[in-house]
Amino acid sequence: MDDIVIKKKDKKTIKKIIIILALLLIVTGIGVAVFPYAASMYFEYRQQKLMNTWILENAGLLNKNTPANSDDQNDLPDFADDGSLDEYIFEEDINAFFDFNYALSMMIGTLKIPSINLSLPILKGDTKTNLNIGVCEVKSSGALGSTGNYILAGHYSKIRGRFFNRLPEIQIGASVFISSYTHSYEYEVIEILHVTPADTWAVQLNVPEKLASLITCDYSVEPYGRIIVKCLLKP
Repeated sequence: MDDIVIKKKDKKTIKKIIIILALLLIVTGIGVAVFPYAASMYFEYRQQKLMNTWILENAGLLNKNTPANSDDQNDLPDFADDGSLDEYIFEEDINAFFDFNYALSMMIGTLKIPSINLSLPILKGDTKTNLNIGVCEVKSSGALGSTGNYILAGHYSKIRGRFFNRLPEIQIGASVFISSYTHSYEYEVIEILHVTPADTWAVQLNVPEKLASLITCDYSVEPYGRIIVKCLLKP
């Protein structure tokens, strides 16, 4: 009789253990499914906080609709180039966690493209670290708002809406807004190119127009190419 009672208790204990294990598996599964989304949301929150902080700190300097000044870039902080654009533009770290103070010290402007719901910080130097924070001013770039070609590079992220993930959706004629410490400029998309890394003609610096070029990866071809969006400064 006692053996029967013990067996019943054992069955109840085993049943409870199975239920607990099942619940743990369900919770773990939900956590695994939700974590990437939560991490992405947190990244975007910190990225927007970075931009808002930078804008507030430089609010007194910004002068909209003023003539372009080629000397604007001369006062920007120096940066250490830890690699070439070709080496790092394909190496996005979707789990990167950036240092806020470092990012703020390297930030030199903002990029906004309303038609594709894009709003990103611009950092000085196309380094591996910076490319995992926002879009980056290429080292050899011309001056923003001046004659020449101002070049910004960014990852074509695997995450929808991050960095230049939606750049392929942009259309000719779309407005592109780029702000620096002291100026805010509106450009218009005039050309969209799909090229190889060897096609250096696509990002010529010495041009007579006031251009801005946005560069990201093109994963639609093998080997991987580049998408280049050319923009012309509006009068």
